[in-house]
Amino acid sequence: MKRYRVKLKFKEPIHLGYREGMFNITDTTIHSDTIFSGIVNCYSLLFGKDKTDNLLDNILQGKLKVSSSFYYVDDEYLYPRPICNKMYLDDFKKDKKIKYISEKVLRGQAKDKYVVGNMLLSKKIEKYIYKIEERPRVVVDRLNNGSSIYYTSCCRFNEGCGLWFYMDVEDELKDEVFSALNLLADEGLGGMRSYGYGHFEFEAFEEKLEKPLNKNILISLCLPKKEEIEKFLSYGIVERTGYIYSPYVKTKKHNIYRMFEEGSIVEGEAEGTIFDDTPEGFNEHKVYKYGRAFLVPFE
Repeated sequence: MKRYRVKLKFKEPIHLGYREGMFNITDTTIHSDTIFSGIVNCYSLLFGKDKTDNLLDNILQGKLKVSSSFYYVDDEYLYPRPICNKMYLDDFKKDKKIKYISEKVLRGQAKDKYVVGNMLLSKKIEKYIYKIEERPRVVVDRLNNGSSIYYTSCCRFNEGCGLWFYMDVEDELKDEVFSALNLLADEGLGGMRSYGYGHFEFEAFEEKLEKPLNKNILISLCLPKKEEIEKFLSYGIVERTGYIYSPYVKTKKHNIYRMFEEGSIVEGEAEGTIFDDTPEGFNEHKVYKYGRAFLVPFE
């Protein structure tokens, strides 16, 4: 098993909807279940159903794992703030607003700390990381040709900024998984891809695998096993739903899941689950909800 840090550089804005039917709001990071689905769907387009079934068997055995994505600024990588009582600033009012923390600050390697919006960095930056843009669109009634305007929101990253995530993968799967990631870069992530949104370039750097310690930070969404729930010392809960995208059948809606969110603190190791979410009467292929835990040490 090898670990890669994957940096996404977006060519165009990205729309990450999280409320059905509301186009004027967008998320700014991509969760692990979305990254997993994007890779598997592109793998299916490249290699077909039989090889994808084999890939899923390997994933269930733990041979491929992904984290959620978080911001980067040049060589500064951000993590979700740990959900605990630890303070990183002396000023309580400023400290409680921090949602993302530089890797260097988190690991105690930073000489200085700088607050930029809701982020705590190890160096001062003058540029914005991203901005939310609103764009008007028009829908035309087919019956009377009447028009009505609505607005869509998207996230545009500044030069040198974007999102990154971790991917652990066995050597036997690496080449094909990176081929799927190349296709995903062209296909795009998020919504409104027919407008050109969500397309990106990426770089991948091999990094050292870290074993979980007594306390760890969750940097993915997680559906824990029943016996693992007590290991979550402090946590947040997030609802996840969406649609089942398949190249073989029409789109169907997912069930709603409540999952432990990024930044939760876990005692020791937790594996999480990949849940079989195949709808009744859906026979074309299996549908899975990705809830594997991706942990990094919390010192």
